[in-house]
Amino acid sequence: MTEQNQTSYTLLQRACDLHDEEAWEEFTNHYLRFIYYILNQMEVGAADIEDVAQQILIMLTRDLADYDRSRALFRTWLSAVIRNAALVYFRKKKSQQSRIRIFGEECKIETMDRPSEIDQRIEAEWEEYVAELAMERVRGIFKGQAMTVFEMGMEGLSAAEVAEKTGLSVSSVYTLRKRVKKRLYLEIRALVAELEPPE
Repeated sequence: MTEQNQTSYTLLQRACDLHDEEAWEEFTNHYLRFIYYILNQMEVGAADIEDVAQQILIMLTRDLADYDRSRALFRTWLSAVIRNAALVYFRKKKSQQSRIRIFGEECKIETMDRPSEIDQRIEAEWEEYVAELAMERVRGIFKGQAMTVFEMGMEGLSAAEVAEKTGLSVSSVYTLRKRVKKRLYLEIRALVAELEPPE
């Protein structure tokens, strides 16, 4: 286990101590944005999303100590907590009963054997979320043409097209793309280590 992974798991352990306010603040800084992200994707109403997120934090203060990393990845466990809170919200909103059928019946946090459709959707959202965070970090590292070249490539432009638009040589375009791509990969790995302690 790397030092960074150990630190991540230690944070989870420390966050279980309700008297360790610093650990809890660090924990919420790590995961609250993801909670909001998933609730938005599940179309929890804008007027209610903050309340639902707070309910999730309350659930986490109660249930975090029960998380068993030998049984599930932390993101899987956290996703179940988010989903259950969202289902409670939808049940309270009688006009949205149809959404319950879409997201499936509430399952207990301990049930991780067969991922449901929403679990698979949350898994995809997690990967997108991590990629977006990594891109934010990369944008803070690379300035000017490096990011422009990389983002043009992501939009589907060929190296020749990017070279023509930017005035760079094709070889420079390839070099800049490779440099940004490598850094993005490293940032994604670092974020996974920070946000998801190993089993």
